[in-house]
Amino acid sequence: MKKFDELMSVSNEITNISVDEAREKLKDPNVQFIDVRDKSSFDSETIGNAINLERGLLEFYLAEGSPLENENFKNNPDKEYIVFCGLGGQSTLATKTMQEMGIKNVKNMTGGIKAWKENK
Repeated sequence: MKKFDELMSVSNEITNISVDEAREKLKDPNVQFIDVRDKSSFDSETIGNAINLERGLLEFYLAEGSPLENENFKNNPDKEYIVFCGLGGQSTLATKTMQEMGIKNVKNMTGGIKAWKENK
């Protein structure tokens, strides 16, 4: 079984951005924030224009032809996506998954929504 450090080593294979860098992109119409936490966490608080794509269903939201396919990805090939979660772990893995599924301009916001709230 993999150790946690091994699992999170994918962080070296993705683009990570800081909360400050993400905050600068908040009002950019070509940037879509993606909250990969569960729906109840998303409903209680999120960031800007974020859409909720729960980590557990992510592949279904991205796969072409899936009944859950999210049109955001099909119709916006040049859009930039900033992925976040509560602390940064789920979003790290989600960002890697998105890359592997063909999303080109996807970035992980390190520290998640916790860091976002702490760095206002």
